[in-house]
Amino acid sequence: MVKLMPGYVEDVAAWQARLEDLAAKGWFYVPSWILFRLASFERGEPKAVRYRLEPAGKKEKCPDWERRDTYRALGWEYVDTIGKTMHLWRCDNPEAPELHTDPETEARAYDRLSRQEKISGYLSWGILALFAGLIAFTLYVSGETYLAHLVGTWLPMWYLAAVVSFFGTSIFMARWQTYVLRRTLRTMRAGVEAPRRRPYRLACGLTLVLDLLWVFYVIALWCHGAHTSRRTFQQMEDVFEPVPYVAVSQNGEAWASPQENWLTSEQWWTIEDYTEGRRYYRYSEARYYRLRFPWLADDLADSLLVEYGDEYAPTETEYPGLDEAWTGEAVNGDQYLLFRLGDQVWSVEAETNAPLAELLPQYAAVLAEFQ
Repeated sequence: MVKLMPGYVEDVAAWQARLEDLAAKGWFYVPSWILFRLASFERGEPKAVRYRLEPAGKKEKCPDWERRDTYRALGWEYVDTIGKTMHLWRCDNPEAPELHTDPETEARAYDRLSRQEKISGYLSWGILALFAGLIAFTLYVSGETYLAHLVGTWLPMWYLAAVVSFFGTSIFMARWQTYVLRRTLRTMRAGVEAPRRRPYRLACGLTLVLDLLWVFYVIALWCHGAHTSRRTFQQMEDVFEPVPYVAVSQNGEAWASPQENWLTSEQWWTIEDYTEGRRYYRYSEARYYRLRFPWLADDLADSLLVEYGDEYAPTETEYPGLDEAWTGEAVNGDQYLLFRLGDQVWSVEAETNAPLAELLPQYAAVLAEFQ
């Protein structure tokens, strides 16, 4: 039988209390690999048992035989070494003395663990600083087009929630366990005996939440990889929900694909293509965005203008029923349209010499319909 343990083994008092309470119910710890904070237990006769965790002086699989014999003479039996960090001892004799009676001496046994905790803290802050620097560098390289790239990626709300909640909870758990360890060491270094037990139900609950979030995060990663490696387009007549679309060409086939992003409540990518013999041509490509936060619509339009500005040199125009509109033309004659109405932004490219501006009434009507 596996039982959930309270977070990290550095939370010594919570672990000891959990093990002793389970023993009182007839469940006794057996050596095992502890995965996802799940430890193995076997059924036995319920009885009062003391468990004590002791930091290993070095990274080792088990304590030396001399220490085992010494502790056995005091009534303590070696059980297991958890993570090559903590030795677990068990005592069935309530009259046996404690393993450690001098708090300051016991605190020195945690020196190695304390150093590791400090190094881990420095590494964590270093990784966070590196990550922040990477984000800043990405924003600097992308310039004013970063919003267009961010909105255009497949990043649904549930995926963002999986990432943020998993890493946020992991960081919180790690900092909380660090706080518990430091508080225990401060108590012992002051010459006061640290509590051998402390409440553990909240820690077990947080551990369960963290494990569930980890599963959610792994599933989200798999879905993200499956989606980004293969985008599915459907012919327009096979899509059973309204798609904002205006036909640029009467000769090609129209295809549509929805896009999920936490910044948009609705997003569509539509293309028109045709083939001549074995050659494939894309006639037009349109991106439709309905922003979840309307105040971002104007910023998105500006970002798209920067992204397509060098190729099409868009110029602003006015049209009744649209808040903003731009038209542009590439050197080879390809056309570009960009317009905004409220929280809706529409970007259209077309390989045609015919001016797309003639279709503005149709685009304005579609935007008004979806408003």
